[in-house]
Amino acid sequence: MQQLKLSIPAFPFYCPVTGEQLLFEEDYHSSPATLFHYIDLEGGVLVAAQPEIEVLYNEALKEIKEGLYDGYEFKYDYSNEGKAFDILVHVKLKDYSNSVLFELCDAGYACGPVSSSVFIGIDMGYGKALDSGVLDQEAFDFCFSGFEDYESVLIDASEINPTRDGLALFMEDTMGCGGFYFISTEEAWKRLLPALVVLDYVNQDPASIPVPVFESLKKVYLDYFNAGIYEALPKDFTADLNAVLTDYKIVFFGKVTDLFEANSEFCTELLEEFEGNPVEDAEGFLRFLSSYSKY
Repeated sequence: MQQLKLSIPAFPFYCPVTGEQLLFEEDYHSSPATLFHYIDLEGGVLVAAQPEIEVLYNEALKEIKEGLYDGYEFKYDYSNEGKAFDILVHVKLKDYSNSVLFELCDAGYACGPVSSSVFIGIDMGYGKALDSGVLDQEAFDFCFSGFEDYESVLIDASEINPTRDGLALFMEDTMGCGGFYFISTEEAWKRLLPALVVLDYVNQDPASIPVPVFESLKKVYLDYFNAGIYEALPKDFTADLNAVLTDYKIVFFGKVTDLFEANSEFCTELLEEFEGNPVEDAEGFLRFLSSYSKY
């Protein structure tokens, strides 16, 4: 990761790749090319980080606390968070050759000289794979969190027992056959949907995704998976995902508790097939859902 220090006010600051304004006087936003923001206040805090960057940062923080870097000459040594950011930038992201760390230093005087810094990591190669018509592995990993065994993700989700506080997804193929996938954690939710998309298109060969399709997939991923929307799903998510799927369609995606109510044609059919009252026999209804499939 290359580094560039600028002695300028932190705001306004614009993404050098997309042109979007990133920093405002009292707020910050991310562009699709933004890897992370790091604010040098109260010990330092990493915000708006891409999933793989957050994993690396938390890994560094854990290693700091375990004493793995005892004796290391830290540049940012004012807290464990500052040390973890140091390791993130100078060790974990050392080989991110297409990225730049912008350090925006705003200096002034109060009762003496004071300064504060805002750090922004930018993927300077963002969009090049799309522009050139070539999908490289680095661009793919950026959007799909770097896991490889997509088929096992689907199998795991199909074997999970539903819980009343989890999510459910019902997907049909072009023949009208379908089944449930259940999601009980935000991490599982982030892994499941990219796996569905990848297997729908490429049968575990990501390099064959057409560039226009990949651009649409990336937008869905960035709009929803990185927005922390596990607790509050956007109403248009199913439509957006179905727009990029070819061999399958999402019939239902939402909270498991929504399946207890006849609020859609699909839910009505479920309730008609279940022999009993789902409210009075919730455990029985959950067992029914776990074995339900459509042929």
